[in-house]
Amino acid sequence: MRLLTLLCGALLCGSASGTSGSYTFLGEVHHVDAKDAGVALTCDHGITLQISFLDAQVVRVTLTRPGDERPLGHAIAEIPWPRPHEIETHEESLLIEIRSPDLAVNVRKRPCRISIRDRHTGAILAEDDPGMGIGWDGAEVRNWKTIAPHERFFGLGEKTGPLDVRGRELVLWNTDNPHHDNNSDPLYQSIPFFIGLRDGHAFGTFFNNSYRSRFNFGAGNLRYYSFAAEGGVLDYFFINGPRVSEVVRRYTDLTGRTPMPPMWALGYQQCRWSYYPDTEVLRIARTFREKGIPADVIYLDIHYMDDYRVFTWHPEHFPKPKELLKTLGTMGFKVAVIIDPGIKVDTEYPVALQGLAGDHFVKYPDGQLYVGEVWPGPSYFPDFSRPATRVWWGSLFKGLVDLGVRGFWNDMNEPAVWGQAFPNEAVFDDEGRGATGKKMHNLYGFLMAQATYDGVRTLQPALRPLVITRAGFAGEQRFTSVWTGDNQATWQHLEMGVRMLQGMGLSGLPFVGTDVGGFSGTPSPELFARWVQFGAVSPFFRAHTHHGSGDQEPWSFGEEVEEIAKETITRRYAMLPYFYSLFWEAHTTGAPLLRPLFWHHQDDPLVYDPATHTQFLLGEHLLVAPVVREGHDTRRVYLPEGMWLDLATEMVHHGPGTIMVDAPLARVPVFLGDGGILVSQEPMQFVGELKPRLLKIDAFPADEPSAFILYEDDGETWSYERGVYRTTTISCERDGDSVQLDLRPCHETYDPGPKAIEVKIHACPKPARVLDSESILAQDAAFRGWRWDEATRILTISVMDHRVSHSLTAELAPIE
Repeated sequence: MRLLTLLCGALLCGSASGTSGSYTFLGEVHHVDAKDAGVALTCDHGITLQISFLDAQVVRVTLTRPGDERPLGHAIAEIPWPRPHEIETHEESLLIEIRSPDLAVNVRKRPCRISIRDRHTGAILAEDDPGMGIGWDGAEVRNWKTIAPHERFFGLGEKTGPLDVRGRELVLWNTDNPHHDNNSDPLYQSIPFFIGLRDGHAFGTFFNNSYRSRFNFGAGNLRYYSFAAEGGVLDYFFINGPRVSEVVRRYTDLTGRTPMPPMWALGYQQCRWSYYPDTEVLRIARTFREKGIPADVIYLDIHYMDDYRVFTWHPEHFPKPKELLKTLGTMGFKVAVIIDPGIKVDTEYPVALQGLAGDHFVKYPDGQLYVGEVWPGPSYFPDFSRPATRVWWGSLFKGLVDLGVRGFWNDMNEPAVWGQAFPNEAVFDDEGRGATGKKMHNLYGFLMAQATYDGVRTLQPALRPLVITRAGFAGEQRFTSVWTGDNQATWQHLEMGVRMLQGMGLSGLPFVGTDVGGFSGTPSPELFARWVQFGAVSPFFRAHTHHGSGDQEPWSFGEEVEEIAKETITRRYAMLPYFYSLFWEAHTTGAPLLRPLFWHHQDDPLVYDPATHTQFLLGEHLLVAPVVREGHDTRRVYLPEGMWLDLATEMVHHGPGTIMVDAPLARVPVFLGDGGILVSQEPMQFVGELKPRLLKIDAFPADEPSAFILYEDDGETWSYERGVYRTTTISCERDGDSVQLDLRPCHETYDPGPKAIEVKIHACPKPARVLDSESILAQDAAFRGWRWDEATRILTISVMDHRVSHSLTAELAPIE
């Protein structure tokens, strides 16, 4: 019946395609060539459409016109895809069907139109608009898809506005816009991947094209959504769910995942444009230590350089950088430095001379070197699309690495120039194929970050670096973190940042953050306190501010805010085992740390209400609702289905439902969902200050089993890639008249040393006795025992070593 319906549709649409207005649409299929995992179709005018399964859930569609360039390869991770099995092709006179066990791709022949359906439910997930489908207008390529009445769309990386982009048209073209607001587009990043949600079924589309692109999600029409690029090949991947988490996992199977960051990169980081001279840097560092505010990284912005020449030090501001970094190192600080792509035109500057000699700079089509103006004045720009140039660029970091610099901050790499017009006609090597700025613009920051990462890893093979970028493209998560660029010290930008980080996480970017406090302008004390609270639950946690603005360190806003910032940052350091374990999940599955509610509650219609998008999940069970409005000391919070423990009051709330909670300036509403497990440690002033000897576990057991995987390694080296790490599965369950919590070491090739364990089981009825495996624990023993607090209903259990298995059971006392 399904085939008959599609055949009738093909007859009704007719067989003509051809030109309508300025667009030419894909015409009839004349020849079908079956492949191992799909088909190659020859259509009118020698145009080829290749459809292939990468696996049972991922389909690639590539249109090739005579003279087209090859599909883009930069975003695709170099991982072996197993040849998919059980791919079947069935052809009839007007229809071709290519099937995996899960998906069916139907191709009407006259004219050529594609639809994809779920074989289990029969539901159409994506289908070409019958009248347009795939088309082109000169170099532009475009695909129109039918849009369902209640279809939702998310993703495209760094975008302002609501999380759901239905009804909007968005552009991907990396742009330095320091004055952006909630309606601005485009911005610094271009991630041509979006998630659709049709009738509760999630799917993804990755449009593998780096040219200036436009995505219309029903803006100005009720008929279609579309994606288009001003050049290149129409090459896209359809990625099945049906869960949002499965779509992102498969997308990051395709484009790669983040490496494990060094543990210190998860600590607090302090930056401004600029800390100088060296005595000022030392003053800032000493003040952190004197005030007992934890911090790990201090940044040096452009004033550390000699007249903005990258890879140099200012002879007066920083006359002895090696001594400076050594002193900071003894205080527990790592140093990160800014690196811009613009190379000062200077006949006595070695980097410029090397670049000229090695033919490393971007040129005009007639061979003349391109010179644009930026911080150093007239500047050359490296052609990072040339492999030899990336190697050369990477080698330039030797001096910084030898001095002990550990963080490398790639800025101005959209690429930005004064006048905001890096020429599209500029020519690039493009791995020897040749290309113009039209193709390479959106790849420039991606390739600069890749060159930085590869170079530093080569120079310092034992240690993980911190690489940060402002501009980038899909797949950049393989070698860099990302911040949202030049924001403003306003409440609007704080609220925007909460949504933007969720959207970036949905787009495969887990290591993301905002400039805490805002880059432009000076925040009020209240705004800074609220932004620190949000920053402390963001993956990348850095405060930064503009040249000439007021001081923006944690102690700069009065004693009350200083104490709030200190407590908030200290809590971040206590939670590092939890954050680090979530990074392991990101590294292995692509799941972001910071997740919209619909990541785990996709079937709840209320989680799509924009009012809920300024709250989020940190991991599966920890719900955070930062305060993003001025003067508010209460917060409306939506709780999805289940029970939710208010960690400030120990009160249990039942979802789904909306509650109003107190949120004075010192408090962020945080709730632990039933089944939730948190892992923490003793706080410290910087990572590595002490070796933690106590592991704290907070659990809120549910009636069903739940688990959390604690991940541990040395926090510094690449040994985890060789399998040297430790995972421990922590599970809990409430089962009638008992509560159980188990610790089971799984992967044990790394020994973190012994840690005592303090387990807190929340909302626990009074126990009669507690057992560790078969051994009865004595109540109120000096260390190895348990106690129950009647007021808070918290059961605390202490045991000796987290490296061995424990099965803790609290047998509940009868209700009197």
